[in-house]
Amino acid sequence: MGARDRGTGEYPIRGKMVTIADDRGHLMIRRMEERDLVRVSALIQNTLLVSNSADYDLEIVGNLITAFSPSQLRAIAKKRRIYICEENRAVLGTIGLEDNRVYNFFVAPDRQGSGVGRELLDFVEDRAMKKGWGKLSVASSLTAVSFYRKMGYVRKGEQDNETYGRTVTMEKRL
Repeated sequence: MGARDRGTGEYPIRGKMVTIADDRGHLMIRRMEERDLVRVSALIQNTLLVSNSADYDLEIVGNLITAFSPSQLRAIAKKRRIYICEENRAVLGTIGLEDNRVYNFFVAPDRQGSGVGRELLDFVEDRAMKKGWGKLSVASSLTAVSFYRKMGYVRKGEQDNETYGRTVTMEKRL
């Protein structure tokens, strides 16, 4: 992890201190654990229904909901690092990182625009820089393209998937 401030349990991420500990009442980013699977799955499924259903038909949203069941998340977590952001033990968002790609990035609908997404993305970008990766890429949902653009990502292409819908490949130099 980075240089921890021993007094607060916080780590510097791009000049900001983010709590990476089991402290109540603080914004906390940590690795997803087995005990989190049901809560993280529920957050993703709710976000898909509330936020993504404007850009995707219900069949696509249903396929994505199935793809993020607790058992599917368990399998995904075996091949990539999945992090969660919590506040007072409530899961506010999640993000995955595998090689130099961002995956599984969702923020609770009632917390979108509050900075939670920015903190999660800064967190994995910081991890990627420490690994020496020169760039990160993501297959963005149509819903999230404007967020990634604000965060410095550039559109590189588009893919259509019959099961999971259209995504936009975006990339950022770190």
